[in-house]
Amino acid sequence: MREELIVPKCHYPWPTVNSPIANAFDEEEKDWYDNDYTFISEEGIKRCKPQFLSRVATYMNPTCDSIERMRPCARLMIYITLFDDYFGMTPAKELKAMAERVYEVMMGEDPEPDEIGILRQMAQARKEWETFMPRFWIDRVAINFYEFIIYGMMEEIPFKQAEKRTYPLLPHYLSFRKYSIGMWPYGDLIDPATNSPLPVFIYNHPIVRRCRELLSLIIVIQNDFASLKKELEIESESLNIIFILSHQYNLTYQEACTEAMRLHDAYGRELDDLHKSLPDFGAFQQQAYDHIHHIKLQISGCANWYYNSGTNRYEPKGFIVPQYGREGDDILIPHSIFVQK
Repeated sequence: MREELIVPKCHYPWPTVNSPIANAFDEEEKDWYDNDYTFISEEGIKRCKPQFLSRVATYMNPTCDSIERMRPCARLMIYITLFDDYFGMTPAKELKAMAERVYEVMMGEDPEPDEIGILRQMAQARKEWETFMPRFWIDRVAINFYEFIIYGMMEEIPFKQAEKRTYPLLPHYLSFRKYSIGMWPYGDLIDPATNSPLPVFIYNHPIVRRCRELLSLIIVIQNDFASLKKELEIESESLNIIFILSHQYNLTYQEACTEAMRLHDAYGRELDDLHKSLPDFGAFQQQAYDHIHHIKLQISGCANWYYNSGTNRYEPKGFIVPQYGREGDDILIPHSIFVQK
């Protein structure tokens, strides 16, 4: 007998703002897929287009009304997401080599004509940013993308490639998932979206870095709730906070949902409290305050994208099959009820 599982919705003690250019890249996005993502199968491209990944950029940076400033951000939202999807099962040695090549391209090298097309999207985004963003910011996003792969994706490999399902302990999971969720480079997009590069001394301040870490941790839980329906049907899947809490603390999935939401809400309150008690940054005080404000808008904007953008990313057959995917990853969910395994 199937037991119904009620997955809670995420809410925040700050507003959700709607973007004035929310759907601006819907058509351009299709061209990017057709021209630069041809390494993905034709069926994979068909799955990508209804996901509206470019809208993640606009929903998460909702105060930006500039197509030019948002275009490279939309490119990044797509290429980081599909990089994770496509290379998620790649052996560590190959993934590390890819990370180094990505870093070279994001730092200024142009890809060769025969290299994978995703590098062309990265190079084009970098060139667009170079017209209005300072060098230190481009260096920052390049490093954060590299760490997304090295400290995030590579740390997931032992769990994804294990012969039988293996669970990390919760602190271990959060230590690498906060990188593999991609929110360090996503958070960098606040600067071009607001046309306000955050000075290095503010960016590196422990309170500001904690706020950026909280962005990642909150989105980890947000994303795990959103993907739970699909992941419940994948026998080998362990990298979801609901599964980890259930396994580590012997909880039902419903109890694990309650505990995950408790953590989520605690992180949200901490971010709100830190925003209200920033240190003195002198002439840059308003800029620092506005940056944390936009971190909060990214969080509520991402939830808005999950719930209201029309994406089908978390529906059956929503993901592309990874390059090194094992047989059976492409799962059809035949029912709409969340079930306890």
